[in-house]
Amino acid sequence: MKKNIKIVGVISSSKVRGNTATLVREALKGAEEEGASVKEIFLAQHKFNFCTGCLNCTAKGKCPLPDDFEEIRKIIYEADGIILGSPTYATEYNAIMKCFIERLGPYTLYASLLGGKYGAGISTAYGEGAAKKVAKKLADTFGFAIFQRSYASGYLGVGTMFKGQEKKTCKNEEALKKAHDLGVKITKDIKDNNEYPFQNLIIRLMVALYLRPIFKRKILICKDREEHATYESLSKRGLL
Repeated sequence: MKKNIKIVGVISSSKVRGNTATLVREALKGAEEEGASVKEIFLAQHKFNFCTGCLNCTAKGKCPLPDDFEEIRKIIYEADGIILGSPTYATEYNAIMKCFIERLGPYTLYASLLGGKYGAGISTAYGEGAAKKVAKKLADTFGFAIFQRSYASGYLGVGTMFKGQEKKTCKNEEALKKAHDLGVKITKDIKDNNEYPFQNLIIRLMVALYLRPIFKRKILICKDREEHATYESLSKRGLL
C-alpha cells in the first residue's frame, strides 16, 4: 500500500470562492482526511503565458517562457493524484484550463509524465448535463498515454440551477458530499494501486499496436535533437 500520497487540486476558476473552487477544495479535504497531503494551485493567481509551440520542452525538458509554469509543472509531476476543476463555459472547460493543459505540452504527453498518476475532473454549470460533460472531459485527460498509462478515478459535474434559481455550491450539501467522496476515492485508488484493467481498453490497444511504435521510432531518431529530453526521461524510467 502506497504511503506519503500527494494530491494536487488545479482550479481554473476566476473566482477564489466560486462554485468549482468550493468543490475542488472539498475534494481535497476528503483526500486529506483519507491521509493524503494536499496542495491547491489556483491558476488565476499565477502568471503563465500561452504555449508558442516551440518544442523546447521535448528538447530540453524545460519551457523557455518567463512565467510561473515551470514551478507549477514541478508540482504536477511530483503529485500522485491530480484533481482538475474548471467552470463550464459554452459546454467546454475555460480558457485558463485549456492554456494549462496546452502548457503541459508534448513533453508531458510523449514522455508519459502523467504515467502512474490518478486524476479526476470537477465542473459546474447552470445545467448539470453540461457540467458533467466538462468534468468527464477533464478526467479524460488521464485516459490517454503512450508509454505509461494514467488512471481516471472519476468526475463530478454539478448544476447550479435549482427550481429556476441559482443555488450556490457552498449550500448544496449533496454536491459537497460527492466532491468529498471523490477526494476519498482518488486517495484510496492510489493507496490500493487500483489499475482499472478495462478503462480505455480499446484506446490502449490502439496505442500499443500502432501509435507507440511510431513515437518510439521518432524519439530514437531524434534523441540527440528535438526529442532529447523525452528520450532521457523515458530511458531513465525504463519505458523506452
